[in-house]
Amino acid sequence: MTTTDGSATQPAAVIDLRVLPWRPRRRYKGPDIDFALFGVTELLGGVVALVVAVLGLVAVLLVVVAVALVVLELWIVALVALTLLLARFVGLLPWVVDTGRGGYERYRWLPHATRRVRELNGGGPARVRWRWV
Repeated sequence: MTTTDGSATQPAAVIDLRVLPWRPRRRYKGPDIDFALFGVTELLGGVVALVVAVLGLVAVLLVVVAVALVVLELWIVALVALTLLLARFVGLLPWVVDTGRGGYERYRWLPHATRRVRELNGGGPARVRWRWV
């Protein structure tokens, strides 16, 4: 290499980073090497590529189906929760008041249930207890 004034310089040092840790060998046609278009090695490579491609497509298909099921399941759960909440506030599902004396009372309207809880507790805010069953 030369600079703009014509003097010789050393080439800059670089790091040679190779993806594959070995150097590819040059292919040359020798008397004992057959470079047929559909030789055994080329056919084996095609079969391996086909198998890998099919397995990759199956894996992608499984991931897409799994994501679709998760999204669909979330929508179904949200729809069921919204339906139950709407049914509760419309009065189709009753509000249950635990009297604290071993009995339960059912009310179709939330303000009535709240009023009854306040009466039983002697005033103050109505407490709520969450239960799954």
